[in-house]
Amino acid sequence: MKKLLLFSLAVLLSGCTMLEKKPDQSEVTLAPNELMRQAKILQKNEQWSEALDLINRWEKQDQKHSANAQINSLTEEIKRDWKMQKRTSEDWILVYETRSLQQKLPYLERLVAIDAENLITRSRLLFWKKLLESKVSPLISCGSMHLHLEPALAESCAQLAESIEPTQQSAHLLNKIKQTRAQEKSVAQTKKAVQVKRDLSQQRDRLLSTAIKQRDEASFQESINNLNKLLRLNPKDTEAKQLLEDVISERDQRVERLIKFGDALYRDEQIDQAVSVWESAEKMDEGRPDIASRIDRALKVLERLREIKEVQ
Repeated sequence: MKKLLLFSLAVLLSGCTMLEKKPDQSEVTLAPNELMRQAKILQKNEQWSEALDLINRWEKQDQKHSANAQINSLTEEIKRDWKMQKRTSEDWILVYETRSLQQKLPYLERLVAIDAENLITRSRLLFWKKLLESKVSPLISCGSMHLHLEPALAESCAQLAESIEPTQQSAHLLNKIKQTRAQEKSVAQTKKAVQVKRDLSQQRDRLLSTAIKQRDEASFQESINNLNKLLRLNPKDTEAKQLLEDVISERDQRVERLIKFGDALYRDEQIDQAVSVWESAEKMDEGRPDIASRIDRALKVLERLREIKEVQ
């Protein structure tokens, strides 16, 4: 009996322990900035319900949280975003349902023409026509709502409304959509033109700075090539034109000095050194026949000298 009482007491105590209040797992202990960061991530991922639930659980911890203006503003923003996304989805459904109904209607009209005495088919046709007409008002509302938010959806709604029942309202809406699209196209073209101009300006600056660096490193041909490329982009670039003239002038002066130095070495019978100097000049001004002829003549002389040595 005593053992039974002890066992009953143990069970009772165990039950009391189980009934003890457990910590609330739903509590959210975050700093306001961290809460906003997490809520915005959820909003960006289109998890609006989860974002609002996170904020609500955070606010329940302490009533003073409800006075946080930034959190309240974010909450309203998430609600608006969620509501707008739901409305957009519903309106796209409206568009596709209306299109489907429009596409089916001619077949039902043909069925009535084939079987004119069938009252069920005639009633069905009448119902579908009334249903299609009932879509006009929601379609006009859709077009007005999304005029500046989602023009493609607005245009689809307005065109459907106009095709079902042309009215001044639908015509006016289509005209506004057309104007909005034209403005958007104009803005897009302007932005593209600005971007093209910016890209050209950046490309021009890169080519110009590269050409200057190459000139300073005596890589004259590469510098000239980049300046010519720049002038193909903008033939009226006066700075590039002047720099090209300066580079060509500096190159020509250096080439002439090298040619004269090579000639002096050649006369002094230092033929190998002369060839080396002329080759340096040739790299600076590719394609000059007078330098090529000097190198060719010197190489022939060197070949003849080698033949003489071999005979001796």
